Amino acid sequence: MGPQYGSDHAGFGCAACCAEDALVAGEHHQSRNGVRVERLIQDDSHFIVSVQRCGLCSQAFVSVFTEYVDWVGSQDAQYRTVLPITDAEADDLMAGRLSPHQVGALGDGRRHLKSDWPSGADEPSVYWGSGVFAVHEGF
Repeated sequence: MGPQYGSDHAGFGCAACCAEDALVAGEHHQSRNGVRVERLIQDDSHFIVSVQRCGLCSQAFVSVFTEYVDWVGSQDAQYRTVLPITDAEADDLMAGRLSPHQVGALGDGRRHLKSDWPSGADEPSVYWGSGVFAVHEGF
């Protein structure tokens, strides 16, 4: 395991996948050799949930991607939340014992990487969030 952080994310990840700087962590999660998809849980055009693993430290993550079609401006809003999870939680998610809609509750007491790209924005806002988060399917 990598360096330990504060109480809301202690014990999760390494200095790359859980970097203090959200932009650095985001780049690692997007890089080809950074974090890989282990299993797609839900793969719809506007709602994608997957279990992923860091290529450096094998930390498991659940990634929730939601897109909302912008019928007027054609700039679809896109939101992604990446939450570190335990191996047992990853197993439960992959086996169907944990619903994709329940993963937001796992955020209680953990920080998670957020990428918010609302309609009309020039680029996404990437930051660390914490606490329970809502999981919604896009449209």
